[in-house]
Amino acid sequence: MRIGVFGGSFNPIHLGHLLVADDVLRQLRLDRMLFVPAAVPPHRPDVLVSFEDRLHMVRLALTGSKTAEASAIEGGRQGPSYTVRTLEMLRQRCAGDTLFLVLGADQYAAIHTWQEPDRLARLARIVVISRPGVPRPPLFSGHLPQRVRFLDVVPVDIAAATIRRRASAGRSIRCLVPSAVGVYIRRRRLYHSLTRRSLSGHLMIRSQTTARA
Repeated sequence: MRIGVFGGSFNPIHLGHLLVADDVLRQLRLDRMLFVPAAVPPHRPDVLVSFEDRLHMVRLALTGSKTAEASAIEGGRQGPSYTVRTLEMLRQRCAGDTLFLVLGADQYAAIHTWQEPDRLARLARIVVISRPGVPRPPLFSGHLPQRVRFLDVVPVDIAAATIRRRASAGRSIRCLVPSAVGVYIRRRRLYHSLTRRSLSGHLMIRSQTTARA
């Protein structure tokens, strides 16, 4: 099988995530897309609602999908959720399958700062999402060209930070998240008590910085 691996804080998951993942799945003719919430994102461990809440929101967002599913693979690990460890575990569980790690262009531009960046392209093929007409980041020196594919995807300009701010202020998020996710956020009051700093992070797709090194 051809399996996409789409990681993120998903704080919360929104329609932009779903549309990008669907575009990648169709362009690459993937059999499945795994949404992998980060249990402890190395770059921003202090501003998240619980892993359980974020995982549940992903499951709600994917209800009824035949090609996408939520993975709790990072939930049982201690310490930061390094991508290389996740791919190692998926390789063991999905022996014989081809994994495709989906990254944003900004993430790939900083991949040299990640934990064991050379190994990532050996564990999975890397798919770099780029905006049409925007210069692509250079190929990382530790990656073979045939293991990295740049894919033009028209992004949907939705930011998780905007959703958190609107939810905190009691404003509608109806057109930004799947309806079941919006109901869950309201009922659980997930972002009601977050501070201004907590509401400001821009988490459209997992952003990994030197904290992953």
